Amino acid sequence: MSEFARTPHSFQELPKAKLEKNWKTHLFWIIPIAAAGLAAWFIYSNMIKAGPTIHIFFNDAGGLQAGNSDMKYRGARIGEVTKLKLTPDHQKVDVTVALNPEAKDFAKKGARFWIVKPEVGAAQITGLRTIVSGDYITGEPGTGEQEDHFNGLSDAPVIVPQGTLRIVLLAEKAGSLKERSPVYYRDVQVGQVFNTDLGHDSQTIHITVDIQKRYAPLVRMNSKFWRAGGIHANLSFSGLNISAESAQALLAGAVEFATPDTSEKEALTSTDFRLYDKPEDAWLAWSPMIELDNSNTNTNTNKPTLTPK
Repeated sequence: MSEFARTPHSFQELPKAKLEKNWKTHLFWIIPIAAAGLAAWFIYSNMIKAGPTIHIFFNDAGGLQAGNSDMKYRGARIGEVTKLKLTPDHQKVDVTVALNPEAKDFAKKGARFWIVKPEVGAAQITGLRTIVSGDYITGEPGTGEQEDHFNGLSDAPVIVPQGTLRIVLLAEKAGSLKERSPVYYRDVQVGQVFNTDLGHDSQTIHITVDIQKRYAPLVRMNSKFWRAGGIHANLSFSGLNISAESAQALLAGAVEFATPDTSEKEALTSTDFRLYDKPEDAWLAWSPMIELDNSNTNTNTNKPTLTPK
């Protein structure tokens, strides 16, 4: 028998490998799993959970800053300006806004957007908070189909409440009257100028005026309107009496009107009235009794009710 011929039992058994698990092995896999989970969360937050991105085109976006300017609605933050760039024709600024998820229904056809910035004028002072917080975008939601491109407004629109009486005053010139100039009845503001524009024949100025719903009954078909804001002088036996309207009316212009004691029926929407430069003495003496709706005011119900003659 050869020296290499041996029985199977003559070989020694080889040692077997033994796998041992420890915490270092698990730690090796925790890191990539955590990284993958974090990446999935970012994808979900930025692409799935995030709200829509819209583009608003403004003629001038001065005051807005990418990453710092917000979009707000009724004081609540609903989005953020993420990018500003000129349009290819260099005529407008394309402002990219990332809306919050809860504001996705805001971006629909008919939505209006404008920039809120501090404005100091003779008639009013607005947007002073933006001096500290910076300019921001606000607007009104739309009601149509979902959209992502909008044309921004140059100025905040004048929102007319439901039930407002809108009439037109005809004049030879606009003078100092402009949008939001006040309209007074017995020194109480009851409305404001909506806008001024040339008539279709370019010979008259059409001044559109909105009268608040509660004060609409004051405007009758025989009411008289005139420019307020002048300085009046009256020479009598007691001496020279000088009076003036409010500072706002003097600087920004205003409209005042009166209704005769024997008033006619209430004016309808789009009724035209002539705007006079100054009132007649008789108009200032008119004092009709016209009932107003006091349901939305804190008036004393025990006071006598005024009824029209």
